[in-house]
Amino acid sequence: MDPNFLKAAAAGNSEPFKDMPREVIGILFTAKTKNTILHINIISQERENASTKFAEEILEKCPSLLLQVNAKGDTPLHVAAKFGHSDIVRVLVERAKLLQHDNEELESGIRTVRHMIRMTNHEKNTALHEAVCHRNVDVVKILTKEDPDYPYSANNDGKTPLYMAADYGSSDMVLALLENSTSASHEGPNGKTALHAAAMKSYFVDAALRKLLEKKKNLIKETDQYGWTPIHYAVYYGNYGTVNLLLETDQSASNIADKDRKMTALHLAAGRGYVGTVKAIISKNLECYELVDNRGWNFLHYAMVSFYVEELGNLLENNPLVRSLIIEGDAKGNTPLHVLAAVRPDEFGVRMIRKMQANFDAVNKQNVSVTNILLNGYPELKEEIQKLSKDVGRGQYSDGVIRGPKYLVGQNDDTKDDYKDTRASHLVVAALIATVAFAAGFTIPGGYRSENGTAILRRNTAFQAFIVADSIAMVFSLSAVFTHFLMALKIEATKDFDEALFAASIWFTLFSMGAMVIAFVTGTYAMLVPSLGLAIITCLIGLSFFFLAFWLIKLSIF
Repeated sequence: MDPNFLKAAAAGNSEPFKDMPREVIGILFTAKTKNTILHINIISQERENASTKFAEEILEKCPSLLLQVNAKGDTPLHVAAKFGHSDIVRVLVERAKLLQHDNEELESGIRTVRHMIRMTNHEKNTALHEAVCHRNVDVVKILTKEDPDYPYSANNDGKTPLYMAADYGSSDMVLALLENSTSASHEGPNGKTALHAAAMKSYFVDAALRKLLEKKKNLIKETDQYGWTPIHYAVYYGNYGTVNLLLETDQSASNIADKDRKMTALHLAAGRGYVGTVKAIISKNLECYELVDNRGWNFLHYAMVSFYVEELGNLLENNPLVRSLIIEGDAKGNTPLHVLAAVRPDEFGVRMIRKMQANFDAVNKQNVSVTNILLNGYPELKEEIQKLSKDVGRGQYSDGVIRGPKYLVGQNDDTKDDYKDTRASHLVVAALIATVAFAAGFTIPGGYRSENGTAILRRNTAFQAFIVADSIAMVFSLSAVFTHFLMALKIEATKDFDEALFAASIWFTLFSMGAMVIAFVTGTYAMLVPSLGLAIITCLIGLSFFFLAFWLIKLSIF
């Protein structure tokens, strides 16, 4: 192609082509990519300022460009969809409608707008695939409305547009596809469906998920190459809201076990330490509580590894049927108590076992009792659990089969190093808060009276609240520092990580953070009370910490 023609097409200037025969225009393309002048014009435009003038004028002159493909098999519609030029897409569609009854304009006979929309490139992508791939929602809406009955098959990657939209977590595109299309295909690679993809996304909008279940309810029991249903993925990735919605739609889906380990969603939830998810599954489908995997483990075996002591106690106290699983042995005769003793052979494990009022003198098939494990350990079982924490299967367990607190899974060198780093970071935070609280206690808002050294604002209510909150922050932060000191002494003496001390240090630090925020808010208010509006705004900004903290804690629990 002549460089001048290339520049003219890129600039949207149709003048050089006005007197050119349509046959000549049709053979103008770049050497390598085989882009026509229409391709070039569409590629060169910015989405925000895209103009349809060149496309309208050049197609009036040479309609055959509408279906001419480049070296990748892309039509101008593919390119417009890829770059998100919705106005140009509308022009191309309208032009195709005008041509659908004109046999002389195109060599292959009648070409309708739907034929253009359904054309695939070398990757087997239609224009809709390209629009979804590049998150162009407006183009998706246009194309699906123009051809609502076409199912759209999978491309070379095995992905349909609906699967791609769900995989990207784009609720808007999923809704557009489901609302405008009557028969959208849902297939994805490796046996997955669009519902599998949606179940993996924590930020997937509830309305889109409900619409997907409404239109394709049968997908809830569809399994991929691993035998995983959508609820397996929702549970594994901790998407609590999605799990609840899937259970409401069909609770029996939680009975389905995978191919490799025969694990149900309940096993996965227990292995990941998701207490809320475990309770939700049991409350909606109690019959699944006794199902076992290929080693004979029920979900309580997994919970013994991944749950904290308080969580286990609460679960067992409130669920008699769950409590009955304590005496159920696996293929090797190991009960959940054997597992608990192997991974938690400290005073907390002993206290938990005694609290369960079970027979911890019962032996497994190797004639090893729970008492023997508490006294002498059980390296064989502990090693088995450690392997589970690192086992990724065939790729479906991206973070291991079990993801419990690391000090429960095993006290290897890596674990010790990890917790050493964690304790160090917590200690720094606690010490920093103590330092700030100490400094704030002597650098008080409003200053001192020169004659007697007393605080100027001592009678101000907000100032009094500041002093109290600052003192609380000081006490709690120093308590956290002291707790870390005790923890270090215990690790040095016994080589064991103390769960209770670590948990206490976390709570002390959290309370000191909250007290520090209150101290900041009250101190600021005391200083700014003459400017009441500014004081209130500052307080609201400071108090937003509690909202953010609650939201983050809620996410971490589920």
